Amino acid sequence: MPVVTVAFITTLIFWFFLHLSYTKRYHSFVKSFLDSNNNITILYNEDKITFINSVGLEFFGFKSVKDFNARHVSLSNLFLEEEGYISKYTYGKKWFEEIKMKNKRDTKVKLFSEQDQMDFYFQVEASKLKFTKQYLLSFNNITVLEQEKTNIKKLAEYDALTNIYNRVKLNEVIDGLIYRANRYDLKFSIILLDIDHFKAINDTHGHNVGDKVLIELARLINMSLRESDTFARWGGEEFMIVSESSSRQQASKLASRLRKEVSEHPFHMVGKVTCSFGVTEFKVGDKPSLLFERVDKALYEAKDNGRNQVVTK
Repeated sequence: MPVVTVAFITTLIFWFFLHLSYTKRYHSFVKSFLDSNNNITILYNEDKITFINSVGLEFFGFKSVKDFNARHVSLSNLFLEEEGYISKYTYGKKWFEEIKMKNKRDTKVKLFSEQDQMDFYFQVEASKLKFTKQYLLSFNNITVLEQEKTNIKKLAEYDALTNIYNRVKLNEVIDGLIYRANRYDLKFSIILLDIDHFKAINDTHGHNVGDKVLIELARLINMSLRESDTFARWGGEEFMIVSESSSRQQASKLASRLRKEVSEHPFHMVGKVTCSFGVTEFKVGDKPSLLFERVDKALYEAKDNGRNQVVTK
């Protein structure tokens, strides 16, 4: 064999082992670095997880990547469903391709921690490692931030006393329903109810007891409504129910059932409480103000007629 050929082959072998040594050192360094990270970090290569740092393994409840891969075909199977977050159904098998293309602020997932036995929220970012085919998935814990946002939203949309929707949220729901009703010829009705002689309850028992009556009434009615119905405190001792896909007759039946349930319920400390109900159905051309004016008239007619009854307009 010529000397030049031997030298060339020797050089190739040398560079091969040098590259192999560098690659091993590089991967060892990357894994050591990721293990020191406080966030869940995962190496992903051609639809397969090749590395999960110690924080991630503890979070998911596994001892090794091998155990994890034996249990889960896809990481996306762990993404829990919640509005505003990517779930296992959002992109299906193409979830990783979508995450790579998305802005990290738009990529949020909800995961269950086997370690803490509770849900956490994460912002996910995918970045390609240089000189490799691997991608780094970094899960930034945004649970506290998301909870703060939820709390702010709840303060804006919920009544602080009864813990049901407030008038702000109700107006938003009504606006959306009117738009859909006009566009798709859908129907809906609203029910306005008012506690009879509520001032007498406050004067006799005090405002603290009056507040408890409001809370108890809200719970009682809420338990009797469909999931698709919207229930809100309209103001003071007035409450409103928005009943989707309901005609005036159907809403009137619902109001009559609720009136009976309230009148038969023994309220703590005050005994019997009754309510008056006004009912109306959305008509083409109605604006929110017309809808509210019509149901308000129905309610006050019920009160003028002796209270504890339902009037439909």
